[in-house]
Amino acid sequence: MEVNVDVNGARRPAGSALLSWLYFLAGLLLAAAILRIAAWDPAADAFWWRVAAVAFLGLKYRSLPAVLELYTVFWLGDLLGGGAVRFLPLVAAVPLFAGWAPPRLMRAAAIAAAAAGPALLIASTAPIAGWGAWAVVAATALTLAIATLNLTAGPRTSPRRVDVVVNSASGNTMHLTQQFVDGMKSAGAQVTVHRFHYYRDFQAELTGDALVVAFPIYGFKPPWPMLAWLLRGLPRGGGRPAYVLYCCAGGPENAHLLLWLILRCKGWRPVGRSWGVYPLNVATFRWGPRALWRFLDRLVPLPTDAAAVRAHGTAFGRGEPAGYPFLIWPLPLFIGGILIDNKWVDTPLYRNYAWRRRCNGCGICVAFCPAQRLYMKDGRPRARGTCTLCLGCINVCPRRAMELRFWSEYGRPYPPRWPKLVVRRRAPDGRAMWPGGS
Repeated sequence: MEVNVDVNGARRPAGSALLSWLYFLAGLLLAAAILRIAAWDPAADAFWWRVAAVAFLGLKYRSLPAVLELYTVFWLGDLLGGGAVRFLPLVAAVPLFAGWAPPRLMRAAAIAAAAAGPALLIASTAPIAGWGAWAVVAATALTLAIATLNLTAGPRTSPRRVDVVVNSASGNTMHLTQQFVDGMKSAGAQVTVHRFHYYRDFQAELTGDALVVAFPIYGFKPPWPMLAWLLRGLPRGGGRPAYVLYCCAGGPENAHLLLWLILRCKGWRPVGRSWGVYPLNVATFRWGPRALWRFLDRLVPLPTDAAAVRAHGTAFGRGEPAGYPFLIWPLPLFIGGILIDNKWVDTPLYRNYAWRRRCNGCGICVAFCPAQRLYMKDGRPRARGTCTLCLGCINVCPRRAMELRFWSEYGRPYPPRWPKLVVRRRAPDGRAMWPGGS
């Protein structure tokens, strides 16, 4: 039997547009039930409705990131909103995500239903009170506004040449990007991958008819060097489509909203996003035995998540809606991330040093450092200038000699799970600078 891939990552029989409509209609019924309960009893327990919504959308998307994000946003709505307002993320997101599929009519109906539900709920219940409730209302409205702009941005065409700009220090984001690239290539797109390392020495000719930006989450946002390049160096898009890819070990919060704003201001047309749950690569939080972390590092990404991202790439390569809608969280944590992780704060806050009894003077950390902060003196690496907080010098050190003072001594480094995907540089004699490099 012929099989093709759903834009949401599920494998399904060819010609299954009927299945998409059934998912959408089931989502409408679930949203209507939640709306009725919320309007009838604003004090009703939202827990089991959250579980039902996540289970339904998890069945459709079959992706751990989708389940984690949906449950977290629904939970935040319940935590911050009072009365019926706490049901708004449920009422809006369920039909929107259920109808995020190729038929334009379905997406228009999904957005209409996602907007009508909150409007009816607010009109039929008590006035909105408190900053938390207003944050939930604003996040819901912004989600719907972005979905509407996406729908009305004009017809999509299949991109033939796609530029991919990827920032990956530990190889995790590059692995995620590879899945997406494989999907685009299966759809017939010609892909050029540009490896980003530091904003000052990054040069790329973005001549394709579409763009993909991929990065890890640092402080609920992209790493500050990539953020600097996006603001300063990203050329105008001229209405070309753009896609957002990112990975993290937990919750990405509103990193995609920040990217949506930057891309829009630069003239690009953000059409979708995907993200993946990958091993934690911050030594500060990696406590416990080495065997434990070896086990945990191999749990993610799940095979179904990798398949989902490949399917998203295939859909994007076909010019279809791909990935997830831009679901906005009711918290602005990414603003705090920008304030506490930037060129000026990182210079005095993060100080590198090498343990004398461990360091063998190999220079791997010096060659890796994106900001060229590290240099060799008396046979050991020393630090000066700013830090990008990529933690590569810690994670690629073969002798676990490099540390960030008061930040990494108490945890375990993350040996890159995919060492060949780490940005590699060579010593003057041409040898690879660390195992797995070539």
